[in-house]
Order: sequence, then structure tokens, then C-alpha cells
Amino acid sequence: MEIRKKLDEICGMVEENVPLSSLTGFRTGGPARYLLSPRDICEANKILSLSAGTGIPLLVIGNGTNLLISDEGFEGIVLTTKNLNHICVENQQVICESGVHLSTLLKTCLISSLAGSEFLAGIPGTVGGAVISNAGLKTVWFSEIIKELEVLPIGGGKSYILSRREIDFRYRSSGLENVFIYRVSIQLQKGESEKIRKEINRHMEKRLLSQPLEYPSAGSVFKNPPGHFAGELIEKCGLKGLCKGGACISEKHANFIVNKSEATSAEIYSLINIVKEKVKRVYNINLETEIKIVGKF
Repeated sequence: MEIRKKLDEICGMVEENVPLSSLTGFRTGGPARYLLSPRDICEANKILSLSAGTGIPLLVIGNGTNLLISDEGFEGIVLTTKNLNHICVENQQVICESGVHLSTLLKTCLISSLAGSEFLAGIPGTVGGAVISNAGLKTVWFSEIIKELEVLPIGGGKSYILSRREIDFRYRSSGLENVFIYRVSIQLQKGESEKIRKEINRHMEKRLLSQPLEYPSAGSVFKNPPGHFAGELIEKCGLKGLCKGGACISEKHANFIVNKSEATSAEIYSLINIVKEKVKRVYNINLETEIKIVGKF
């Protein structure tokens, strides 16, 4: 009760035992002990400091599109960035708080005739999540258009600026696990609205044709190993369409696991392990998950 009181003093919008299935792409996951949505950097900093000072586990969620959370839930503080959604344009830069949806970023760029972010079309995450995972396509990544970040230490403290060259961006990673991303500055260039619109539509159509968007999922489950495509390896192992309960390996794209019918996180986790074991046995390749797995399995 003392923790709840302190959280109420910080944020005033504390929820308890909230099912995380409502906040994740898979639509699975047990309850969060505490759920908070800070409205500014000051509230976020106080939550981070309280978590560090009390030892209560902390989980930061944007749009939840890259997470598999245990059916037992998360016995700690879940901080959602949904209220950190301010966005503005300054010359050829777009400055976003971490909770801004990528779709909102694209709309802003289109209205402002700013080109360079079109490849993000159809990725269902937030700006903060896209930074953490260095979201993108096979040949272009979010890190290429980032100018700088404003971040907080994960244990709380004064915010500071990280320039693009100070961040260890790699394929589907950023090395930013020890900071909370508050704001992102994106460097773009002037373009023509109609060309930008066509490029956004082109990327959207490609995703609609190749990805199983009709079912809940977390996007690509596995990173592509060097010289290979994870989906192709999984398909060649004959695993397309394999189901565990309501969870299935997509028949449209084998690197997607979809929730076809009230799947549990445990069922999805079971399929992940089956894929890993089969690909290792057939190709001697260790697949690494692109999604983040949280909690007890």
C-alpha cells in the first residue's frame, strides 16, 4: 500500500492488476501489478527513481508490438509511454516524444513534405520502440534518420543528449537497455508530398501482401541470421502452419507466429522453442529472437 501511495503521488493515474494482453501485439500476457502512464519527463523520472530505490521491477511498454509477456504477468511497475505523444516539426527535423506512433510520424512527415521515413509504413510500433529495436527493412534502418535522443538513466536522474554517433546501433539492436528514451530528433529532407504518399503506399501494400496482418502477432519473431532469412529456414523445416493451441506459425510468412484463437503466451513460447530446436538440428543455426520475452515461462 505504501508503494501504491507513492505512485499515486507521482502520477495520479495508477491501475492495478491490469491484463497486459490488452497492451501487446500478441494479445496475450497476465496482469501488471501496477500500470502507469506518465504525462511528462518529470513524472517518468520519478517513476524510474522509485523503481530503482525500492527494487520493484520495471517494464517500459510503447505499443507492445515486440513483446511476449508471461501468462503470470509482471509483478512490478509497467510504465506505458502512451501519454508521451507530443510531436513537432522544426525546419527539416521532426521531434517526437517516445510514445508517438510511427503512423503519426508518417502523417506529420507527409503534411510537412518531409521525405526519408517512408520505409516505416506499416510498422505498428512507437518511436521509442523503433529506436530500441532499430526498426526497419532489410536494407534501411531507423538509426539512419536519427539525429539525437534525449534520455533518462534507467535508475532516474538528470536527462542528457545522445547523438547518433554515440549510440551502438546494430541489426535490430541499439544497446540502449540502460536508459529511458524520452525524446527523439529525426533528420529528414524536403520532398514532394505526392511522391512521399506514393512511397508510403508502396511499403504498405508490400506488407499487406507478405505479412499475416489479419491476426494478432508481434511481427517477425526471429532475427535473420547472417547470410540467411529466418522465415525461409523455418519454412524449409516444414513448420509453416504448425499450431500449439491457438498459436500458429503463419502460413503466409513463417517468421510470424499468430494468435488465431485465444492463444496463451505459453503456447507461443512453445512454438518458439520448437522452431529453435528444429532449425538448429537441420541447419546447425541458432536462431535469436527479435521479440523481447518477459516473465516466467
